[in-house]
Amino acid sequence: MTLPDDQLVKKIIQGETDFFEELVSRYRKPVFSICYRMIRQREEAEDLAQEVFIKAYRNLRQFNPEHKFSSWILKIATNTTIDALRKKKLDTMPLEEEIETHREDVSAEKSFLQEEARQEIETAIGRLPQEYRMVVLLYHQQGKSYQDIADILEIPLSMVKNRLFRARKILKAELKNLKEEMLWTAKSPGKTP
Repeated sequence: MTLPDDQLVKKIIQGETDFFEELVSRYRKPVFSICYRMIRQREEAEDLAQEVFIKAYRNLRQFNPEHKFSSWILKIATNTTIDALRKKKLDTMPLEEEIETHREDVSAEKSFLQEEARQEIETAIGRLPQEYRMVVLLYHQQGKSYQDIADILEIPLSMVKNRLFRARKILKAELKNLKEEMLWTAKSPGKTP
């Protein structure tokens, strides 16, 4: 029988610390994903993810069971990663959209074009300002609601909507620019834009 997150937290606080491994197991992937996509360095992201879980463990008593544990842990991950970025002034990793092509009839050309489009999107997202990139990551990659994002980032709901709207507008313009750069480069081989 699988216990809900809030019950696991309660058991851990009561001294049954072995249950913490279950929480780590449930949230290892999304926590690491946030860290990695913002930091771009695997080892650094692994260290940050570990730091997130240490912080979570030390602060479990502060968790409010009226809220989602997933939002709480991702808030810690977001804040820890932002702190690391501020300290090291690292570039951030763009959102990586996984493109699944399981059908055998998909041509190599179509696969190539899909990969090229994914890379264009990643490049465009990588150029977003940090506050927009984080909202895009949480909404599109983590599947968080506007309210969850507001809770995680500790910003008003209206600001989440505004940032996501602006991020999409910037992405649209950036993707248009990338396509134009690619067309110009293709028409003028050997020349750089």
